Amino acid sequence: MTLRVRSRQFTSEWLGGRYRPAAAGRKAIYSLQMIEDIAHWPSGPVRIVWHGPEDTELPITGAHGFCFHEGQVLVCGISGRGPTIPGGHLDGKESAGGCLTREAFEEACVELENLRLIGFIEADHSANKDFGGGYPLRSVQAIYRADVRAVFEFEPQHESTERQFVPTDELPSVHHEWNAVLQEALKSAIEIDGR
Repeated sequence: MTLRVRSRQFTSEWLGGRYRPAAAGRKAIYSLQMIEDIAHWPSGPVRIVWHGPEDTELPITGAHGFCFHEGQVLVCGISGRGPTIPGGHLDGKESAGGCLTREAFEEACVELENLRLIGFIEADHSANKDFGGGYPLRSVQAIYRADVRAVFEFEPQHESTERQFVPTDELPSVHHEWNAVLQEALKSAIEIDGR
């Protein structure tokens, strides 16, 4: 795992529904650490960056979630990929929350409740010289924290091969490609309950 952390200090102002850097010359009032990594997706290497739940101007192409049940987190075995948190690409005009709800049911035979947006993972394909499109060069995936309301008998379908619930601290060793961005997202999913 390659961990890359960039730090920036800036002043922010509330503009147009989100915080944006304030005018030059103002004193920095807080520090922001930008967590980024390189993921290896079927389309090739992708630069991924963790963003908090602020509004995004990039298109949302998918949704994934840390789904908790009895103190453990849901993991789905996906053919050709391995164990991962549930999620996938939006279908048509589907909302990001609707996408996660559908994907969790398809991949793990569970129903979700209490979905809370915790942030976005930006996917930047610009470094991949073989990127063939199909998705925007830069987009985001909405990341949620959710509770599992109901667990049904597991029936492998679509690309899903298994379902398991693992202790949160074991998720990094179980996930097929754990990285710094997922670690920061998990941290946000755990902290949201304390707010």
